[in-house]
Amino acid sequence: MPVQPNAALNAVAPASAAIRAYGVTQTPTGDFPTMVQDAARASLQTLRGAEMMAARGVAGTADIQEVVQAAANAELTVQTLTQLRDKVVGAYMDVLRMAV
Repeated sequence: MPVQPNAALNAVAPASAAIRAYGVTQTPTGDFPTMVQDAARASLQTLRGAEMMAARGVAGTADIQEVVQAAANAELTVQTLTQLRDKVVGAYMDVLRMAV
């Protein structure tokens, strides 16, 4: 019997409240590789946007607040990706240490 994502999220009150607060209405679809691929694309888009905003800031066509916000978003994205990479490598190392 497949697990319904909405039922699982609604069972956790704080998570469902946070999801409603941020206006997330999209139901997760697809499999894990698709989710990772979409997250990677969104991360690259964030980093490219920050790079373009920095270039506009250097050219003097962007507000300094926009440049700082874009840099902060890029920094948060890089930190998240680094932590995710560390967790994946750690899990891989744990699997390698398992006795077969």
